Amino acid sequence: MRQHLAGLVINERVTVKRCDLDRLKAILTNAVRHGPTSQNREGVPDFRSHLEGRVGFVRMVNPTKAAQLQELLATIDWSR
Repeated sequence: MRQHLAGLVINERVTVKRCDLDRLKAILTNAVRHGPTSQNREGVPDFRSHLEGRVGFVRMVNPTKAAQLQELLATIDWSR
């Protein structure tokens, strides 16, 4: 059974929930394809900082996965 603590899965090793990783990757991928404003559905005032923070959260737990997400984040065209 999956054990949760503060938004993390803490079974054999500490990690971010797979659904959260998948959702963040989808947001970043769609932001690259369609522009970041199309993905800011909650109306976050500083969406770029919001995404950087979410990637930073993943980096604390899983630097390898965060590197992939950081690459996607770096390719977003923020002028769209």
